[in-house]
Amino acid sequence: MCKKYSMIVIVLTFLLASVTMAQDANNPTIAILRFGPLPNMEITEGAILDMLQSYGFISADENRMQEERAALQGEHINILWGDAGFSLPSANLLIRNAVDEDAAVIMTLGPQITLAAVSITQDMETPIPVLFSAVPSPNQYGIGAAPCIKPDHVTGAGSALDYGYVLSALRLQDPEIASVGAIYGIGEAGGEYGVQQLTALGEEQGLAVEVVGVAALTDLRSAANRLVESDIEAIILPMSAITTSGLPIIATVANEAGIPVFHPSFSAIYYGATIGAGASPFYAQGINVGRILVAHLNGELDIARTAISISGQQGIGVNLDAADAQGVEISDEVMSEAIAVIDGGRPSKLSPDILAALARRGVIVPRAERIEEDRAWLESLQCTDELIAEQQAALDADE
Repeated sequence: MCKKYSMIVIVLTFLLASVTMAQDANNPTIAILRFGPLPNMEITEGAILDMLQSYGFISADENRMQEERAALQGEHINILWGDAGFSLPSANLLIRNAVDEDAAVIMTLGPQITLAAVSITQDMETPIPVLFSAVPSPNQYGIGAAPCIKPDHVTGAGSALDYGYVLSALRLQDPEIASVGAIYGIGEAGGEYGVQQLTALGEEQGLAVEVVGVAALTDLRSAANRLVESDIEAIILPMSAITTSGLPIIATVANEAGIPVFHPSFSAIYYGATIGAGASPFYAQGINVGRILVAHLNGELDIARTAISISGQQGIGVNLDAADAQGVEISDEVMSEAIAVIDGGRPSKLSPDILAALARRGVIVPRAERIEEDRAWLESLQCTDELIAEQQAALDADE
């Protein structure tokens, strides 16, 4: 299926579902939109559904049905699904259709679609709440300057983005490595932050970092070839919409050149990265943003005064198929640290943490058993006047 046709199918699927939903205005409509079908997003979506079932917004049968991401007209809520498929134009269109269909909440998975949702909703007279997840380092993407310094209609559950952790995985693989290349999207806040971090950390560690910026997907192959020709020993991809959607292109060049690809997202191993080293609390992020969602639906939470939650849990993933194609032998040190390994196109290893997250999918904790813990967690996110002033003062001091 060609890319253009795929985008049309994505959008038409959303539009057809919206027509059906619009016929029932009694229940709030939740739009759950993601930027590409990454495995971590599917785990996060499942956790959101589990929270909705815990609090009685959907039934067990509806929860299972939603695993297929089919539009729901439920007894208590409606759910619309959308997948932008790594396309920013599709992301914008999905969000605008959610607005047109009077969605009560827009839930976004991924930084690119979250930024689009914030941009489209922020100038509305009454902005639709945007609750996000699967976003590494939200402040670096401009979603919020600090946990409590953010648009009043926006909050969510993000993760820490630590480029030092990526470089530590690089050193585990090759302690003697001297030069790496980085590709990023020009004008993208996440990518520009990433190359700044990699350049600064590389200088501290005596690691040469050659940087190439690209403006479009069509530039990726030539950018990767340019790095290969400069005799770099590995490629590290900062978080960037272009490099995320074009990872298979970069991986193809790297495979031909025998150069490993590192990425600061654990799930990148599913799309060609040799080693992914980054945040992996997929189920936990879904539970946390689900806590915010159900409290909002119950009228128990002020989004303007709810801080962005940041999780720091990280892990290393390995793609042995990519390593084999590159002729690269993964070190024993990396393999011992890996929480997931892909071999022969399938996971051959999953850590206890990931298995526990997967096992919890569908094991619903009843509302009565979790409400005290959930309320305490939400209380910890409250943005008091003092906390807002403290975070603003810290931002001002850094200017």
